[in-house]
Amino acid sequence: MAERKNKEELNAICKKYNTDILWSWSRYNTYKTDHYSYFLKYVNNIKEDRRDSIYAVSGGYCHDIIEKYYNGTITQEDMINEYEDSLLTMNIAEYKYDRSDEDKNTAIAEKYENCIRHFFRHHIKPDNLNMLLEMFCTIQVTDGIVFQGYIDNCGVYTEENGKKKIVITDYKTSTIYKGEKLEKESGQLYLYAEGIRQKTGMSLDDISIRYLFLKYVNVKYFQANGEWKERQIERNQIGSKLVSTAKMWLKKCGYNPDDYVDDIVLYNSIDNLPDDVKEKIIISDCYVYLPLTQENIDNLKADIIETVTEIETKTKEYE
Repeated sequence: MAERKNKEELNAICKKYNTDILWSWSRYNTYKTDHYSYFLKYVNNIKEDRRDSIYAVSGGYCHDIIEKYYNGTITQEDMINEYEDSLLTMNIAEYKYDRSDEDKNTAIAEKYENCIRHFFRHHIKPDNLNMLLEMFCTIQVTDGIVFQGYIDNCGVYTEENGKKKIVITDYKTSTIYKGEKLEKESGQLYLYAEGIRQKTGMSLDDISIRYLFLKYVNVKYFQANGEWKERQIERNQIGSKLVSTAKMWLKKCGYNPDDYVDDIVLYNSIDNLPDDVKEKIIISDCYVYLPLTQENIDNLKADIIETVTEIETKTKEYE
């Protein structure tokens, strides 16, 4: 993992911005989610009991493996071996997905880990980006309120006209965000975009923000009505979810579906399909882009200012 800022460096940043605290998205979001958890962690300084949180540990390993691949420390083929080693380490440490029910723990582990295995076997590094990994970023919300964070991947690419564009990518090993959940979690990426704008002076039009959900693939498939449609599928269900679409096109293209459908489900893959059928089903990594507007950033800043003011007031009252 990239080297983190030490205490002296963080103190220097605080001095630069004339503030006592460098806020993080985690700290702000903890208060938004549960006031009491914030009180215990950030006011009373009680350490969290994270013995049950295999998801956080697994997510950390996955981030490290991707970083090693992107910076050239390991090859694409090495990623699955690195992941298997991390699973062994977590098993020795007796991390569990569910400590109360061993059968449920086993079922969750099989589903979750097979999805991540599929990602590491198939993910290819984008070749059009000059990537800065785990890039430290500061974001000044207003006087006295400054956030800091580490961007998983800040990719820079150059268009044909020479203009530079930036793509901010955040890796997620969780269930895919949709609807209100996506809206609630998107603030961190809005902050990162604002931090990049403050650092570079670039327009928001030249900055994109997105999540990469490791457990999922994006599937674009051609329908009988002549239109393309997209959906997101968990990686361990590619075969079972796409078998009906494959059968339809096998029939339309003059093939016997019985010669193919069993292997689609058995191997969780469409690789055995004839080329003229396979070209109608496009599978890619699951990137979810977020709309980036000035209004989104302004609304977030207003909420942060209100929330931080409330936290400071309540903290002083408690003290």
